[in-house]
Amino acid sequence: MDELSPPIAPETLAVLEEAGLFAPDSPTADERLELLSHLLGRFEVDEIIAWAARSHVMGVAARSVDQPPPLISAEEAAARAGVTVDTVVEMRHAFGFPVIDPTEPSMPETVVEDLATYQLGAALFGKDDTLSFVRVLGWSTARVMEAARAMFGGSTNSGSERRTELQWSQANETAIAAWVQVSGVVRNLLAEQALRDVGFVHSLMAGELRSAVAFVDLVGSTSWAEDVDAAQHSAALRRFEMQAAAVAAEHGARLVKLIGDEAMVVAEDPSRLTKVALAICDLAEHDADLPSARGAVGFGVVTARDGDYFGPLVNTVARAGKVANPGGVVVTAEVERTLDPAVWEVVPLGPHVLSGVAAPVHLSRAVPRPPTSAERGTD
Repeated sequence: MDELSPPIAPETLAVLEEAGLFAPDSPTADERLELLSHLLGRFEVDEIIAWAARSHVMGVAARSVDQPPPLISAEEAAARAGVTVDTVVEMRHAFGFPVIDPTEPSMPETVVEDLATYQLGAALFGKDDTLSFVRVLGWSTARVMEAARAMFGGSTNSGSERRTELQWSQANETAIAAWVQVSGVVRNLLAEQALRDVGFVHSLMAGELRSAVAFVDLVGSTSWAEDVDAAQHSAALRRFEMQAAAVAAEHGARLVKLIGDEAMVVAEDPSRLTKVALAICDLAEHDADLPSARGAVGFGVVTARDGDYFGPLVNTVARAGKVANPGGVVVTAEVERTLDPAVWEVVPLGPHVLSGVAAPVHLSRAVPRPPTSAERGTD
């Protein structure tokens, strides 16, 4: 134990031992004493025990940063919000949180505010649509949290030296301090997103949204995953997703999701999205750890729901990518009609029967023409 750490009174240590936070026979007992001495300089014993019960003793110090609200039961939340317990359970399940026992404190008291917002949404937009939106919020925030934890885990495990429990506690506290700032970033992003894509909103409200849709997948991804170790595979897929998202953003498109080894991207302009699909294939080609990629682009009416896109066009494009050669992109006839012949060379591939698509689909290979000498400029 650090000689600078103050000694812990025997009666205090006995309380911590009874709470399961200290075991004198443990091989890491000295580390635990160092951590507990550090925590006792900032918290009362009952606070340490309470916070450790909600997370872990190495996360207690982090609680001084974010100050989570007290826990309440589903029954109390229902009473305070003026709703039924079933409504509380319904909303919490949609967010992705379990409610095992409605009488036991298991949720932060901020859930009362969430319930008021949920009830307002149900009154304005209907219960089913509001529940769908709640599921999107829950899924999105869970993904953000998982990404944050992965980033934290990667940073703390990158060093060669083993961390003590006190060092882990301090690392957790620093990470939480950074995490607290993320809520402000999310708020700013939501405000900015509301100002963008006004045309998309108008089309959505009109009930008919026309969009270009692209799917780009990695060729032979199953065998590739078997040939590389898990860490290399995970890191390569993360690069693929991040770089695909960056390429899409540069061209005014949006990466909707990554389905395993397949990226789904949408944009208003089919020509621009074809460039994006080829650029994603190109980035895979130049990544030594990734297999080649291939893609397809279509254009037409889609249904937008819960941040995703559905409909026959989406189904068609998802299957059309299998026709493309590694590194190449195929396009539907609707996309082909929008491509400038001066910029694109289009090679007809004829009609193709695609799994799950009723009628044969005419596909063509789209290849960008090399720039002219005037476009390249002179030396």
